[in-house]
Amino acid sequence: MRFNLNYQANLTAWGAAACMRLWRITTDDSYRDQSYVYLASFFHNCEIWESRIAAARHYKNFLGATCLQDAPYMAVYECFDSFAAFERYLEDSGPDLDPAVRMLVSEYCKYALDRAWFYYPDALPEEVLAERQRNGHIARNLSFPLEDLYADGQKAGQVGQEIYGAGAALVFATRSFHDFDGVPFRLYCNQFLRSVEQTGPGALNVQFDGGEGCMADLCLLQLDGARLPSAEVTIGQSETIAPQSQSAASASYRVPANSRITITWDSGRARKN
Repeated sequence: MRFNLNYQANLTAWGAAACMRLWRITTDDSYRDQSYVYLASFFHNCEIWESRIAAARHYKNFLGATCLQDAPYMAVYECFDSFAAFERYLEDSGPDLDPAVRMLVSEYCKYALDRAWFYYPDALPEEVLAERQRNGHIARNLSFPLEDLYADGQKAGQVGQEIYGAGAALVFATRSFHDFDGVPFRLYCNQFLRSVEQTGPGALNVQFDGGEGCMADLCLLQLDGARLPSAEVTIGQSETIAPQSQSAASASYRVPANSRITITWDSGRARKN
C-alpha cells in the first residue's frame, strides 16, 4: 500500500483509529501494524516545516496535512476531524503503542490547536485573502473558517468558507479545556489527558498522553469570575514547576508531555473579583 492511502486526510486518520480499535478488541497485532500504514500515508502528506512564503507568513502550517493526496492546501475540516480521530486512536492504543507513533500523533494534535485559529478569516490580514472564491464569497465578520490555507504562499480562501467546518471550534475546545467538579479553575492543555484523579479537596493528579521528549502547555484559568486560588504544580514527589506567566486570571506552565503532575491549591484563596 506504500503511502497512497491519503483520501481524505481525516478518513485516513479514522482508518488508523478503526484499526487500533480492532486491535484492542481482538488483540491481533496485524490490526495495530495496519494502523501504522494509515499513519504513514497521513504523515507523508504533512508539512513538516514552518512556511514564511508570502501570505503564509501570517499563519501557521507546521504539521498540517494536505486534505487530499495531491491537494495543495490544508483544510480545516480534515484538520479537526483528524484531531478527533487521533484522540480515539490514543485512547485505544495503550502502552504497547510504538513511542515514535505516540509522539507523532500527539504532536500533530498539539500543533492542530496552534494552526486552527488562522482558518478564521478575521484572524488574517485582509490583503492575504483571495479576491475571488470558487463558491460564494468571504464574509470576514462571520465565524465560518476558510476551506484552504497554503504553505506555498498563495492567498487563503480561494475555495471559500466552510459551513461544514463550523464545528471545529467545538471539537478543539471540548478536548483542550476541562472543568472538574469541586475544582475552582478551568484547565487548558494542548496535549490530551490520559487520566485525571482528584485526590483531596485541594489536589488534582493529571496524566498527559503526549510523546517522550516533548513538552505540553498547561494553563489554569479563572472560573466564573473568581480569582485563581494560590496553586502549585509538581512532578513526582518534589519537583515544583514554576509558572511561565501568572496573573489574577491565569497561570501558564510548560511540562513534559508524558508526565504525571499534581496540582494543589488553597481553596480559601478563591474569591470574586
